[in-house]
Amino acid sequence: MTKIKNFRISLRSREIARLLKNREGIPTTPDLEASIEQAIKESKRFLETAALFTTLSKATAQKTTPLLLTGPATAVSLIAVTVGPKLEEERAAALAANESLRASLLAALQEEALHQSIQFAVKLISEQAKEEECDLSALSRAEDVSLLPPLAALLGIQRIGLPFDGNAPCLPPYARLIWTLWTPASKSSSRHSDASARQAVVTA
Repeated sequence: MTKIKNFRISLRSREIARLLKNREGIPTTPDLEASIEQAIKESKRFLETAALFTTLSKATAQKTTPLLLTGPATAVSLIAVTVGPKLEEERAAALAANESLRASLLAALQEEALHQSIQFAVKLISEQAKEEECDLSALSRAEDVSLLPPLAALLGIQRIGLPFDGNAPCLPPYARLIWTLWTPASKSSSRHSDASARQAVVTA
């Protein structure tokens, strides 16, 4: 089990603008872009990043989790991340003050912060998988009531400050729990990785 707190993430203003446009129908304008940049600067006071993750062999996962590891999967990594409650509290305060645009902006910023926190953990796990000559599957989010309680309990998400009631399973909006499967790397992907590594050396 690995726990990492207060790691740095880089929030992308363009992605936050995209979320606002796609989810809220808010067009991107110079004023909005300026507001996003200001919110990113302010967010440093509110973000409290933390990640908790572990990797289980197929045999262990089948005994201790409800996940079904079929086909070539050899292991599964479970990941819980949080950006802390302060940003969500700011969003709630904006809603209470009828500042709908700011509330939407903070919600999009929080979504981007969670995405970047997940990517931080996945990058570390992918390095471990590469050493074992494995690839990682697409990420799956644990939301189903049959999956969330046992996975949250196994990880012990309270260790990164996440409240959790097994009788009313629901993560707070400032947290995510996901998993990714390990599968043996194909020869083609291995050759691609080797070529990429050589290219990186050449261009470095």
